[in-house]
Amino acid sequence: MHELMSRAARVRNGCFDFDGTLHTGNTWAAVGRRLPETLREQDAAIRTWYWDQLHTQVPQRSLDDPDWFHGHLPAQNQAVVDGAWVANDVHWYMEAGLTRDDFEAVAQELVERPGASDLLQLMRHRVVITFGIEQVVQRWLRDRNISAAVAGTRLTFNEVGRLTGHHPNVVASTTKEHAARRFCELCGSTKDETLVIGDSVVDVHMMGPTNFNVLVVPPSEIDRKLRDFRENSLSAMWDRVTMILADDSLEPLVALLRDARENT
Repeated sequence: MHELMSRAARVRNGCFDFDGTLHTGNTWAAVGRRLPETLREQDAAIRTWYWDQLHTQVPQRSLDDPDWFHGHLPAQNQAVVDGAWVANDVHWYMEAGLTRDDFEAVAQELVERPGASDLLQLMRHRVVITFGIEQVVQRWLRDRNISAAVAGTRLTFNEVGRLTGHHPNVVASTTKEHAARRFCELCGSTKDETLVIGDSVVDVHMMGPTNFNVLVVPPSEIDRKLRDFRENSLSAMWDRVTMILADDSLEPLVALLRDARENT
């Protein structure tokens, strides 16, 4: 415990995941609810396929099966798949005529995880890195009077606010680590003074060996999350995690950091 408090006392800057970490929902699903029924079904089908690939064992397929390749998601191909998913969704959003106002409204629907604002405010420099939508995060932060850098899928809009596309440099799940590294370079944050917090295996990619790395897991999900690490042979990544916060709130982490600064 003394070592944990000593490490926590050095934390000054923070890298934050968004979906499932700072708020309790999913940005893509929230936007999808604004689509017409037919497009909503296509959107949900791709999202379901994606999460099934991450969390279930894929059956062996023969070459006679037309899905012998497309039926699974190789880890080495995940960034490509992430980019294709974004392109598909943005295409459907454009077809549905979504506007900047729709995405701003989504931000107002996302329920903050208790303690998230306080945790962000504890940091001298802060960044939100998400496989999600940049403008949604920016509005969510603005509503809380919090200034932070953001790395996510950047949408583009025309002069009347209608969606026209997205920036090609998508922040994919497996490339979030590059955004975290770039953030630390630009703000001059050393590894031991950088908090990295997320809620999934994907976020562990952002966690360097000597960062203060926190995996937040609601108690109702802890068995599944731990199984992900065991069954996917991610023991090396598991070793990066400094602590698991098994709670629906971030307030215990806020209290730990404050106590560490005051008493260490």
